[in-house]
Amino acid sequence: MASLRAAALIATVLLMAACGHGGSKSPGVASAGTGTATASSGGGSAKASALAYSKCMRARGIKDFPDPDSNGEIQIDAGPGSDLSADNPKYQAADSACKSLLPNHGAPPANLKAANLKYAKCMRAHGISDFPDPKPDGTLQIQAKPGGDLDPNNPRFKSANDACKQYLPNGGGDTSLNSGGSGS
Repeated sequence: MASLRAAALIATVLLMAACGHGGSKSPGVASAGTGTATASSGGGSAKASALAYSKCMRARGIKDFPDPDSNGEIQIDAGPGSDLSADNPKYQAADSACKSLLPNHGAPPANLKAANLKYAKCMRAHGISDFPDPKPDGTLQIQAKPGGDLDPNNPRFKSANDACKQYLPNGGGDTSLNSGGSGS
């Protein structure tokens, strides 16, 4: 199961792997149970925060936690059983210890739930009928199976995402999550 939260900076929701700017974790803190999650941060200090977060995660035992790219985005490939999975207790402990390095301490933006709800409704209207509503905290949680309509590599998903990403926080510009791989 890919758990993704869209938040302001580095890693969180969604899933949007092929979602050129999906929404998801916190600048935050992207967690994905399967596939790849990406979250991007906004200006220079956000990029520095994302890098500090990445270094902190590695220092706390998540040795394969990636650095942000030149755009301040962190891409996480978290397949089933991966230490990068948000369901992993070691990941959760590292995230708790490191999230203070993120803007707003990794908290999702206030408008996250409303934005993700609009996004989910749009995705369903564009043919992704089993796209879930956000959880109470505003984050999205999906289960993507290769070739399924929730697979961000599926052309139907990509098309729906292109039509709907405008509903994500900041039009999907602050965070993008990508999710691929198999879920359970």
